[in-house]
Amino acid sequence: MPEITLNGYVTYYEDDCFVEDWRPRQIVLIQHGFGRNCQFWRHWVPLLAGDYRVIRRDLRGHGGSTDPGDAYPWSFDSLVRDLGDFCDALKLDGVHFLGESTGGMLAIGLAATHPKNLRSITLCATPVTINAASQKFFAAGHASWQAALLEMGSEGWARWLLAQPGTAPPEDAARQEGLPGPRQGEPGRIDWSIKQFGRSSPQSLAAYSRVISTTDITPLLPQVRVPALLLAPTRSAATTIAEQERIAASLWQSELIEIDGAGHEIYIDRAKECVAALRDFLEGFG
Repeated sequence: MPEITLNGYVTYYEDDCFVEDWRPRQIVLIQHGFGRNCQFWRHWVPLLAGDYRVIRRDLRGHGGSTDPGDAYPWSFDSLVRDLGDFCDALKLDGVHFLGESTGGMLAIGLAATHPKNLRSITLCATPVTINAASQKFFAAGHASWQAALLEMGSEGWARWLLAQPGTAPPEDAARQEGLPGPRQGEPGRIDWSIKQFGRSSPQSLAAYSRVISTTDITPLLPQVRVPALLLAPTRSAATTIAEQERIAASLWQSELIEIDGAGHEIYIDRAKECVAALRDFLEGFG
């Protein structure tokens, strides 16, 4: 199990590459979104790792990465610093960074303030902030989003979230994509997803939710000077096509591809379409 200790906590990651030794290998670094972890991207590895080195990293306090404790200073800047230090520690240069949802917010922060490791960024279903309406939605009838997480617990909140329209794709989405999917009589992907959410403590999720609820990446967008690809979901509960178009228009060099998935998690139910768009984008880098 690859892991590295940086900034006072252990970061878990997975590193897959099946490129022949004599061929050059570009690096795709994938950062998941809120409450998830690198295992949510496991089905992308067979689609990419024959031609790219694919690294999937667990965010602080998520999945296999440890929670640094209540006293640790959770902030947008510190999360971005974690990413830069991770790239430096693994000597990753010329990275194609893919950030999903709030992971894309971190991609913008990294590209705007620590661009030396990056060759490109890809934003998958990325909002500019978690606005007041979204925070009310995520509160699930509780006093706040943070209160919902702490009172319902990680698995309880995830069970509620994944039942809401525009969030998770249906159970058979993976099979519709031609990828391995749940079979009749098995617990299914939704139950698996809930258990994966449960690997993150409610305290970590509450701390991260405060950061992304008080951060707006809009001012950072014009500072990004690497090419960007936007994988824009047409039916997301967290971001609209209009918002995706505004992000693209604010970036130095960008390409927007609309992905007509079932909801926010287009990397699950439209994985092949997303990967095809990513491959087309990366081919331009040689």
